[in-house]
Amino acid sequence: MKKSAVVVFAIAIVLMATSFSFAGGFIDKPVNVIGPEEAAPWAKIECLSDAAPGFVFEEFHPQCKQTHTVLKSAFMSEEPHSKYFLLHYAPGWDKKTDKTPVLLVHGAGSHAFHSWAHPYFMQAPDPKNIEKPGLMQFLVEKGYPVFAITFSHPHGDNFLQAQQLANAIGRIKTVLNGGADFKVDIVCHSKGAMATRIYLSDISDQYEKYKWITPFKNDVRKVVFVASPLRGLDTSYRYYAYSLTVMLKDIGAPMAPKSLVYMGGIIDLKDYNKKFPGQDQMLNNWVRDGIDFNRQSYTADMNLTMHALYNGGDTTLLCSEGIDSAIKKSGNVIETLCRKGIDPSVTAFILAGTKQDIDNIQIGPWKIPVGEMADHSDGVLFLKSAIYKRGLTARGAKVEAVKTVKTHHVGLIVLPEALNFIEGALSGRDNN
Repeated sequence: MKKSAVVVFAIAIVLMATSFSFAGGFIDKPVNVIGPEEAAPWAKIECLSDAAPGFVFEEFHPQCKQTHTVLKSAFMSEEPHSKYFLLHYAPGWDKKTDKTPVLLVHGAGSHAFHSWAHPYFMQAPDPKNIEKPGLMQFLVEKGYPVFAITFSHPHGDNFLQAQQLANAIGRIKTVLNGGADFKVDIVCHSKGAMATRIYLSDISDQYEKYKWITPFKNDVRKVVFVASPLRGLDTSYRYYAYSLTVMLKDIGAPMAPKSLVYMGGIIDLKDYNKKFPGQDQMLNNWVRDGIDFNRQSYTADMNLTMHALYNGGDTTLLCSEGIDSAIKKSGNVIETLCRKGIDPSVTAFILAGTKQDIDNIQIGPWKIPVGEMADHSDGVLFLKSAIYKRGLTARGAKVEAVKTVKTHHVGLIVLPEALNFIEGALSGRDNN
């Protein structure tokens, strides 16, 4: 090789090395930028990419594609590859302040617009006239530099999303010119807690498939867990009627049966949950942990189907491998997280709901409540899971406060009492 070619090759290697950060192949430069007019009420949105080979294309359920007009434009696809994520910048993100930057992490089936900017609308309303703004605007008014992430897949693999979370923090550090002691605060809702905990608990090295993922870099100061499955959930295995409802209404949601009798035929579901790769990672056997079945779970065949669905077995209505099999296949993630605990340098706060009826069905003059009724819950998540501290404190991390509010799973990101608690946690103000 000629000397000039060697020099060019060496320069190329150096340039490539400086373009990448962390354990994967994160490129700290956007592949697409959405400006303020289209991104509103956000100031701008960046699409960023991690070229690490561990990122794969995750199959989408038709109801779970990126249908929000701006998100499709930002991702340049309604079915983006898992290597991509969006970083949203709130107005005033670059103003000089002594407040710690805040990163907002959305839950399953959602995105940064719906969770944090216009929580009463999945699609964008008039960005200049949002009657009921979200936590993003609330924190901006308090003077915080606010950012949010939108994951490529709304039900994606939580380990891959943990890597993108690490990448997002790194990008925020870059744009804010952060030093060696740079930190952010995180507010995560629902499934967003999984990616957050995986990063803060540093468990990826316990899984051969994920050993390449970035270890915790001591760049998070506080975390607020909002309606978070800290001890997991079991909804899809607990209720036979749930699966029937998902089928009947074609809802973009995971299902437990391997096959299901529906409309006179047998529906093969063995590959169905590949469209929800992060959901089985959240499972926990709550029957074993003390929350027994209630009438919502009962089935007309002397509960044979109820037990087969949860514990594994075949009936005339379905075939199921059971929740324990799904937990094992997904890597027993909740138990691993709870054994490890989050890094002791991080201070945690917990916000949970206690309103069980998340909706209702009108049948004649009666309103039938819809929600998780087997035990105290926020309509989706058992309260015992949402306030489970031991899984966070195993290594000495401190849970500073636990707050419950009489609202449901979604109300926790819109109710003023909840927003005030979150801001109080970030600022250090005692608002209990």
